[in-house]
Amino acid sequence: MRAGLTPMAQARPGYQVKLLVDPDRVLDADGLPTAAAADALSLGAPGRFEVAQYMDDAGRSLNGQGWIVRIRRHDDENRIRLAYKARFEIEGDGADPAAVRRVMDLAAGRNFRAGEGNYSVQVNLSHTRATLDFTNKKCRPVPGLAPGELPGLDASRALVLDRLPGKLAKWDAKPAGWAESVTASSRLHGPVKQANYPGRMLDHPMETQVSRLRTASGELTWFTEITAKGRTLRDAVELRSDLMGKLRAEGWLLERDAFKTDLILGP
Repeated sequence: MRAGLTPMAQARPGYQVKLLVDPDRVLDADGLPTAAAADALSLGAPGRFEVAQYMDDAGRSLNGQGWIVRIRRHDDENRIRLAYKARFEIEGDGADPAAVRRVMDLAAGRNFRAGEGNYSVQVNLSHTRATLDFTNKKCRPVPGLAPGELPGLDASRALVLDRLPGKLAKWDAKPAGWAESVTASSRLHGPVKQANYPGRMLDHPMETQVSRLRTASGELTWFTEITAKGRTLRDAVELRSDLMGKLRAEGWLLERDAFKTDLILGP
């Protein structure tokens, strides 16, 4: 930890569990939840539809530095939602509080600390992987776009550059102008359409997210993820264990991590 930083400078995150379920077992041929899955997960109608695309260059330069840039639109709303996410990997599966504190110290040393009014902070716990994410969210109007449409390449580059946050523009691991240069040569990854179904499992609120993704080989596949919030790290770790046990008993759990950005950006 850098001189002058104390544990009090650490950010105070929220906690989220992210688990993958087998689409072949919980979805029908049209990508809709089966009756059995809808009953077991207490799913209602989709609470929200969204479409998103990601920006990075051919070498995934932003992602290589832990940054994810996303352009999203909810339903047919008349605005675009920009997200600039700095992601820090947590050693192990996130269950060890000391490992979480260490990555918070690391983040504080990169100027991500308590009092970050422009960033939401979240610890993500998946199957065996955990991350600490700082997300800067911005909105822009989108006149002239059809329902469900996202900006094209040139417009997306201009949007991302116009609202580039200072922490990315001045990323200390790279020379001045690096982020602007990468953005100017970025390409679009996506779009990805997603339906979000509110529900409950083990008497805990959760959401089932269904996306249609293209694999590295070019084939389309369904990606089905369950997310749930925990109040504390301990709550989230226990919730993850309980949900994994329940999903295994149903024969639905996929024993791998649920980070679809890696699939969208490609190898």
